[in-house]
Amino acid sequence: MGENDRLKSPSIPIEKLRQDILIIIRDDLETSFRSEQCIYEVPSALRDRKEDAYTPRVISIGPIHHYSEKLVAMEIQKRRYLKEFCRLRVEKEQEELLETLLRTISSQEDHIRRCYAADSSKLSGDQFVMMVLLDAVFIFELFLRNEEYLGDNSNYQDDFIIGQPWLRAAIRRDLILLENQLPFSTLNELYDCAMSTTHCKPFMYLSFRYFDKYKKTSEPSQKILHFTDLVRCFLSFKHPDLKIDQNAEPIKTLYSAKMLQQAGIKFKPLPNVSLLDIRAWKPLSKVQTPLSDKKGKLLMPSLEIDNNTECLLRNLIALEQLHYPGEEYICRYVKLLDFLVDLDNDVDLLIENKVIVSKLGDSKAVAELINGLCREMVEVSSTFDPLSKLLNDYYDSSWNKNKAYLVSVYFKNIWTGTGTVVGSLILLVTVTRFILYLLRY
Repeated sequence: MGENDRLKSPSIPIEKLRQDILIIIRDDLETSFRSEQCIYEVPSALRDRKEDAYTPRVISIGPIHHYSEKLVAMEIQKRRYLKEFCRLRVEKEQEELLETLLRTISSQEDHIRRCYAADSSKLSGDQFVMMVLLDAVFIFELFLRNEEYLGDNSNYQDDFIIGQPWLRAAIRRDLILLENQLPFSTLNELYDCAMSTTHCKPFMYLSFRYFDKYKKTSEPSQKILHFTDLVRCFLSFKHPDLKIDQNAEPIKTLYSAKMLQQAGIKFKPLPNVSLLDIRAWKPLSKVQTPLSDKKGKLLMPSLEIDNNTECLLRNLIALEQLHYPGEEYICRYVKLLDFLVDLDNDVDLLIENKVIVSKLGDSKAVAELINGLCREMVEVSSTFDPLSKLLNDYYDSSWNKNKAYLVSVYFKNIWTGTGTVVGSLILLVTVTRFILYLLRY
């Protein structure tokens, strides 16, 4: 066979490859998948920093951690809750209820799978449907028991979960993890199917009550994707005054809280508001009104820091980095906090002024927690750039620093201030008498 014959008869099946590539090009599945994805595996760059913060400790929800051996024990409790839910909560016959739920899940299986950026193909269709059923009904029964417990804490004292405070807290912590979710729309529809003939409270209300610890607003104004997204909405409902100026020069750094205090900035707490609700003595946008108080006052939302705060913030940051480009509200707040906190004495100042409420008992640990959150975070534009510029300009004013120094040293309390005034008057009288004495001669 000559050289030309070899070129005309390739060893690889060109025609078959061409057809396969055309199928890939024409296939629009990836586009539709991406539009529905809202539950993600945390990227290794973030996970490697603090793996435990993204990993469930006691219960798996959804497919990503379904096969984790250390979470198998809670599968028994899921089955118990399914039995109790069917027996106590609904008026339908058990067989009718289960058929309704299974048919609903089966009809939505493809959509539910597409909500996950992770691969769920290890679970067959039957396995996937059963997993969704057990996980969803467990959540329904847990939320209903939580509501009854809040009304009368003598209820469920012997319950395996409600009766153990440490386990209640651990499950609530696991239910905010980004990798440990079911789509909220699926949960809501299944709940409505199961409770259609009863007079139970809506699933949205039960969810609000269960995550009440984080609730800063009466009702989110946007569609809820899952529980991680719900908590994000609670903490960062958008403040209308804070808009990004696309033409403004981004602020790369900000003086620490202690340094700002030395220039005369006074930190004050704002309880029960969005993390975005930060107010200064000067308007930060065209529609914001200034504080009536004197110059140098800064109002910030109170942030409670406990053993689960790092886990919470890391998962919210991961969600925003993966799903909310341009709307990274939690990321922007954490970045501002990172600017303000360099050392433990910055934390001490913010605790003293109730901007931070720490339950860790160690200011150094709080500083390390805050500073560690921004590592591997993709740089984001910030609604707080006007605030940062305002604070930097205030600090750079030598008059502000000198005035603050005089106040802190000579007028820090009534006795020091009185002594300073009296001493100044005595000095003034002495100098005046000395000058008059010289003038006589």
